Amino acid sequence: MLAQTRADLYNKPTGINLLAGGLTVLLFVVASVGLVGYFRNSRNGKARAAEQYFLFLVYGTVVFQVIHTLEHILQAGFWVRRPYVHPWLSPWALAAQRGLTTFFDPQARLQSGNEVLHLLGNGVFFAGLVAMVDALKKAGVNKSSRRWATWAYYVEGFHLIEHALLTSTWYLFGIPRGVTTYFGLAYKFPSPWASGNRILWHFVLNLVPTVLVLGGVGELRRAGLLKENGLARVFSRPGEAALEGTPAH
Repeated sequence: MLAQTRADLYNKPTGINLLAGGLTVLLFVVASVGLVGYFRNSRNGKARAAEQYFLFLVYGTVVFQVIHTLEHILQAGFWVRRPYVHPWLSPWALAAQRGLTTFFDPQARLQSGNEVLHLLGNGVFFAGLVAMVDALKKAGVNKSSRRWATWAYYVEGFHLIEHALLTSTWYLFGIPRGVTTYFGLAYKFPSPWASGNRILWHFVLNLVPTVLVLGGVGELRRAGLLKENGLARVFSRPGEAALEGTPAH
């Protein structure tokens, strides 16, 4: 009873937790609205408005992902040095996890907050990648010249689907079942590999697309898409894809 009381007090929502959880949801909503705004204005031929949404998505989501990957690097390093200790989370991630638990789980299970946190975070990053790949295609950039952004899109797409799977199976079955947990079998591994397996898998799944997207930013720069009025100039070049979306080669 005493242990349960301490656990309840530890997980009790605070203003900081609720703020962190709420901001995480807000980031996801803002990224989603930004992506919709980019596509809507692109389709309507409003290059300047589309550019504003595009630059916001690119810079915002790339910075977000770099910070997120640094957290995973620190977490993996902590696990390597202290594998039998509870996995490390940054103060912000821990607060967001508890806040999201309050929002999305009446039973106050911290795992719920953890799954939703990563699902929303990967959704934010993926929104930026969708805009990047779409802009490169519409600018008529050939496949070899947009391969970094394209591979970041594919790897992160898998990562996002994986988190959707982990989140849904956690709510349905009480066990996060996905490729990175060997569909639940990883939790039967001896300590410290039960937790370490997922830590290392997601360290890789964050590091790889982060490196790739930085290369993708270079592809955007070379295509002139990061300059002021870049979208309007590139889309209006003779022989290149029009704003309405002529198929790229």
